[in-house]
Amino acid sequence: MPYMLHDCEQGETGDEKAGEEIMLKRLPGLPVLIVLISVFAVAVLGACQATVTRTAIPELTYKHLPAMSFAVARIEIIESYRSPLQSPHVEHLFPTPIAAALRSWADDRLGAAGGTDTMRFIIEDASAVVEELETNKDLEALFTTEQAERVDTRVQVKIEIIDESGAVMAFTSTEASRTRTMPENVTLNERDKIYDDLTKVLMNDFNTSQEQGIRRYLEAYLR
Repeated sequence: MPYMLHDCEQGETGDEKAGEEIMLKRLPGLPVLIVLISVFAVAVLGACQATVTRTAIPELTYKHLPAMSFAVARIEIIESYRSPLQSPHVEHLFPTPIAAALRSWADDRLGAAGGTDTMRFIIEDASAVVEELETNKDLEALFTTEQAERVDTRVQVKIEIIDESGAVMAFTSTEASRTRTMPENVTLNERDKIYDDLTKVLMNDFNTSQEQGIRRYLEAYLR
């Protein structure tokens, strides 16, 4: 009895031909399906990202503190400090940047009562610098939360009184600094809260020192 091997090699069954025709008809629709899948994936990703919301933190103000009036014609706020806006500096990432908190303090607490002189409120430093801390990499570290970063903040402000010729008649300079550590894996909202709390205590220190400096060196101009 002869073998039928040559029939299998040379031809195709009716079912196989029909299957090929069906596949050829479906191929043009594949790009559309791929696009739809891609759009769906992007939409899902966007929805996941949208669920991460940043808690709004009010900017710091000092209107609750008594204002101080001075015998000057005007008060100028001069920001001589310029943030690098890059690591390791992070002051620009604070809910209220330190320089903005200092400007608010000057706006809310210092007033011009009239005269010929000018007061200058000069922001010489308003920095926050992050330093990474060493953490354990062994097995035990998997079960503990370590402090991973340290944030060092510093302010320096000079207040001077100048006459119409530009000569400095009196001045006071104030510095304050605060440090805070942050644990591993903090969320964005937790980081914002740490930054905000750090700014508050830093500004409280500045407020106390600046008041003392004003009453000691600028008392003659207080009204």
